[in-house]
Amino acid sequence: MFDEVLLHRVKPNDIIEIGNFKIEFIHASHSLVDCFSLAITTPIGTIIHTGDYKIDDTPIIGAPYDLKTLKKYGDAGVLALLSDSTNATVPGRTPSERDVVPAFEEIFEQTTGRLLVATFSSSIHRLQIVFDLAHAFDRKVCVIGRSMQRNVEVADELGLLDIPHDTQVSLGEARQLDDDQIVYLVTGSQGENRAALWQLATGAYKGMQIEKGDTIVLSARIIPGNDKAISRLIGHIYKRGGNIIEEKRRMVHVSGHASQEDIRIMTETARPKFVVPIHGEYRMLFRHKEFVKNHIEGYTDENVILIENGDVLELEENAARLIEHHQLERTFIDEESLGEIEYETIRERKKLAYGGAISLVVTIDKESREIVESPQITFQGVAGVDLTNGMVEEARQSIIESIKAMSKNDLNDRTSFKENLRILLKRFIQKETGTKPVIIPTIVEV
Repeated sequence: MFDEVLLHRVKPNDIIEIGNFKIEFIHASHSLVDCFSLAITTPIGTIIHTGDYKIDDTPIIGAPYDLKTLKKYGDAGVLALLSDSTNATVPGRTPSERDVVPAFEEIFEQTTGRLLVATFSSSIHRLQIVFDLAHAFDRKVCVIGRSMQRNVEVADELGLLDIPHDTQVSLGEARQLDDDQIVYLVTGSQGENRAALWQLATGAYKGMQIEKGDTIVLSARIIPGNDKAISRLIGHIYKRGGNIIEEKRRMVHVSGHASQEDIRIMTETARPKFVVPIHGEYRMLFRHKEFVKNHIEGYTDENVILIENGDVLELEENAARLIEHHQLERTFIDEESLGEIEYETIRERKKLAYGGAISLVVTIDKESREIVESPQITFQGVAGVDLTNGMVEEARQSIIESIKAMSKNDLNDRTSFKENLRILLKRFIQKETGTKPVIIPTIVEV
């Protein structure tokens, strides 16, 4: 990628020009570090794009949200505010990253065995808290998981992490320490089966596993869709005697997105003509609009605009309207080649996953077009197939009889021949098993 794309490093309050646009990078507080909102000055007015943000007055790393620069644009006049809606359903302010420290202090103080903290490897604020408290409570830190190791290394090199001297140790060194002298920073808070925590919980990690007396802190929210994986992970940890602490029990995680009162601060500071809720499910966009209309003076249905993916929003100095909609399709990327995959390929893969596959090989005489030997039928992952009850032989006989009944034209047309065989076997299997496997017919001429 670095050979193909020109990257520019920017700092807070840098201004760049692209055509008629001037863009200033406004420092934003978030669960990640070094984030920006954008102030985009155009010929008809300024647009503020918040990106992911919360108004954090006491971040662990870096400065609070740069409301001073935002107010400068608000005083000059903002045309539109495109604002994060992820937490628009949540009342109040989003807690600061620093608000998790008391709960972590209690955990470090009360834990007598090994301590494992699973969090997003990109959450540098949380990593700093673990390093600081480990140093304060005379524990060493061992980092496990490739992305966690890489992010700790990069953040340390960039000066974002301040790792106390002699606090970080290797896995080999960690194994030599008493249980109350070590804390592990691990990947896998979402139950990913290739991440470190899953392997530790299932005994798949080389030379180490969760043991009775271990305390595991899940310092991350459950991303929708990961519920089942996390539930299985927790089950494996309990089976091995581990104790789990997650955000429902103690404040070991805070969101990085603006809640309703953060949205109020953002909107009242920018004072835009139009508010455009972005980033979230439609219910979140809707609640964002309702909150702004009902709790911030000067906003109505006309100047809070709801848009969805594919909508084209046209802005003028005193107007905002949707002018068209583009149908957007998902883009699938192959994990191995990193190339784009056509949807038809995805559809075939889903069919294989749900129904399995049947390979049918029919051998016929090249001249006479008569069948030479009994058809070969191979089943892969097809439910309901009993190879001992005569069903397969019945399928073979059905195929043989069908071929005998075909006209010479059908037999000479390979495409038609293969399709007739596929449909015949498909109907037979559906009738016998109720399944819909992928059927791959092959014709061999001898």
